[in-house]
Amino acid sequence: MMMKIRSNKAAFTLVEIMIVVAIIGLLAALAIPGFVKARKQSQGRRIINDARQ
Repeated sequence: MMMKIRSNKAAFTLVEIMIVVAIIGLLAALAIPGFVKARKQSQGRRIINDARQ
């Protein structure tokens, strides 16, 4: 008996990988400014609290 050889492999296509990378990039572009703003605010609050003590 001959074994059947699979011709199509289970893998991601280049287009699918590019779409995922683009989505991750968009999410990072939206999230990073928020983190920077929150960090600056927390540093300002820490300075004020340190000055009170």
